[in-house]
Order: sequence, then C-alpha cells, then structure tokens
Amino acid sequence: MPTNQTPNGNISSTDAIIISSLAKLDGIALGISIGLLSGILIFVATNVLLYKGGEVVGPNLALLSQYFVGYEVSFGGSVIGLIYGLIAGFIVGWLIAMIRNMVLSAYMFVVRLKGSLSAVNDYIDNP
Repeated sequence: MPTNQTPNGNISSTDAIIISSLAKLDGIALGISIGLLSGILIFVATNVLLYKGGEVVGPNLALLSQYFVGYEVSFGGSVIGLIYGLIAGFIVGWLIAMIRNMVLSAYMFVVRLKGSLSAVNDYIDNP
C-alpha cells in the first residue's frame, strides 16, 4: 500500500492539502475573473465620480486616459474603461497563472531531482 493512502484507499488529508495547493492554475479562468473585476471596478469608479459631480470631476481617474486611448470621465468613457479593464485584467490574470505554473513546475523538478540524487547517494553509501 502506498504511504499516501489510508487503509481504506483514500488519500490522507495532509496529502490532499499538498496536492490541492500545488495544483496548476487555469490561466483563462483567472484572466476572466481578474478582467471582470478590474473592468467593473473602473466602470463603477467612473460612474460614482460622475454621480458625485462637482466642478472638477475625477482628475486622478482621468489619468487613465494616458494608458487607455479614448477613456474619459464620462458614461461613454466608463464603458470604454470597462472594455479596457476586461482586456488588461485578462492579460494580467493569465500572466499571473502562467508565471506561477512555470515557477511551480521548476520547483517540482528541483524537488524530484533532489529526491533522485538522495536515493542515488543512499545507494552509493549503502550498497
């Protein structure tokens, strides 16, 4: 019986936690979720500033027009900001998942390599 299974054949809770924490992230799912969050955040922030009104409406948020062509603090600009937020958030989320998965794969490779080298060293020391 493998050491990571209980007598009834189930995986132990410790191993289940390790397996779930080292699982790969889905880049598309993370990209969509961060994209939706950032797009809605820009949309809501712009419309809240419009609702508050005043002489000067959202000079800090208007700086987004430096990055998002066509964005302005208006309702039309909030829709453009929503679209840009979706796209930029998707790219950021996808990159986060891809980089995390690559780092995790490299880490797992190193752990397996150390385990293999340890087994070889044990065999050499105690033939």
